[in-house]
Amino acid sequence: MTARQGRRGHWPRRSAWLALFVVLAGGAYLVGGFARFASDVAALSAPPVTAHADGIVVLTGGEQRLRKAIGLLREGQGRRLLISGVNRGTSAAAIARATDTEMALIDCCVDLDYEAMDTIGNAEATAQWAKEHGFERLLLVTSDYHIPRSLLEMGGVADAPAIVPYPVSPEKLWRRDGWPTRLGLRLLVTEYAKVLAVKARLSTGLDLAALGGAHHRVAGRSE
Repeated sequence: MTARQGRRGHWPRRSAWLALFVVLAGGAYLVGGFARFASDVAALSAPPVTAHADGIVVLTGGEQRLRKAIGLLREGQGRRLLISGVNRGTSAAAIARATDTEMALIDCCVDLDYEAMDTIGNAEATAQWAKEHGFERLLLVTSDYHIPRSLLEMGGVADAPAIVPYPVSPEKLWRRDGWPTRLGLRLLVTEYAKVLAVKARLSTGLDLAALGGAHHRVAGRSE
């Protein structure tokens, strides 16, 4: 075997070792990143009562979120409430019944967004709604595991208002000792993957909403 042939024989082994290193390093990065993500979510807590805002936005997905958002509205933590991502088959009266809320409060101070289909749509609808009402500071009510991605999407919208996260912790996702349940762990893993996808999209500057021609309409109510 010549020296040149010997050197050629080393390349496949070196490439294999390099590939293995990349895989292990990437895996360690993902595992470490997920651990930090899960820890940050577990550490989220509701802001103090003094965190008054101009308005409140809740991203639909559960009755617990809606009840908390309407409770904050009743407490005067915001002048109006936007419920973003409402199912087209859900009426204002149905929301009132599900949350034991009087229709007078719904008619007075609650706006429904039927157009948002995902968190990007939620962010765009929220920015539009805040601009229409002249709101500069909003309380954002959503599940704790959804807060990081929601803040990323809000930060990616031009002229977005200042956001104060108000996490809601679904009981079925967390054990009493603070660790996630099996369902909670699956949700955290899925959400972490989505957060990574959002970061990649925002870093490339690819505007998927513009490519898809997404529009959002907010169904307002007269005061």
